[in-house]
Amino acid sequence: MLAVVVSDITNPYFVMLVEQIEKVCLQAGYKVMLFDTQSANKGPTGSTQHIDENIFTSVISSQLDGVIILGGEIDYLVVPESYLEALKKLTETIPTVVVGRNIAQLDYPCIVRDQTHSVELVAQHLIDKGYRKIAFIGGSEKVYITKQRIKAFKDQLAKAGLTADDSLIIETNFYLQHGYQAAERLIQHSQKGGLPEAILAINDQVAIGAIRALKDNNISVPQDIAVASCEYFPGSEYYVPRITTVDHQNAQIGQAVTTTILDIIEPREQASEYPEIVSVLIEGESC
Repeated sequence: MLAVVVSDITNPYFVMLVEQIEKVCLQAGYKVMLFDTQSANKGPTGSTQHIDENIFTSVISSQLDGVIILGGEIDYLVVPESYLEALKKLTETIPTVVVGRNIAQLDYPCIVRDQTHSVELVAQHLIDKGYRKIAFIGGSEKVYITKQRIKAFKDQLAKAGLTADDSLIIETNFYLQHGYQAAERLIQHSQKGGLPEAILAINDQVAIGAIRALKDNNISVPQDIAVASCEYFPGSEYYVPRITTVDHQNAQIGQAVTTTILDIIEPREQASEYPEIVSVLIEGESC
């Protein structure tokens, strides 16, 4: 049996990964035990702090075959020392694979997602469409993925001779309500400097929340303002308007992490080969 430690099972990104993990495990004859820390919802100062460490202790005592870690405290810009100690003990005791972040001082297999290319794709798409005043919304200032994507956004604008306006970069969080809140702040800001020409959201949920806020304020997408997303979630293609977004090929990531842990548990003469995982732009109707 494998343990899967996820930081928020309601997040579509983690749902996609867990779905693929369960499929591959079922085919290989393994069951999955799911642990949901909800740390993605709370952040470093939230009430869930140290839940990850407690779960690692439970996993060790359960004598499971292996563990897959999907997000959590490992995604914080400043990773708690207690978490690092617990993760070190876990990786020394049970085969462990992490999706997301490789901590230099620890030794474990890691599937690292390219956070740069997806942003470059969609930011350049907006630039090619003629948009120059572009806002970036969503994500958390305490999560390293947010910083990576904002840096990629700023760098891509700079390549086009544009400068990102820091007042149009609004870090709220990763969910629907946070997209709504961020768009409302942009609308309030527009009373001084006008609306941006386009909004780039950190993911589809944030984009959908933003579009709802714009609609509630009689601002049409894409007629009055364009909206695009850095990360596709299943179902957004049925939203009106269809969102221009980027598919990170999360199904392949889920398959790769599961195959990696199974290869560690049951070594093969020939190691599994993985296809290159490349993000793909999906052109919708929102910009």
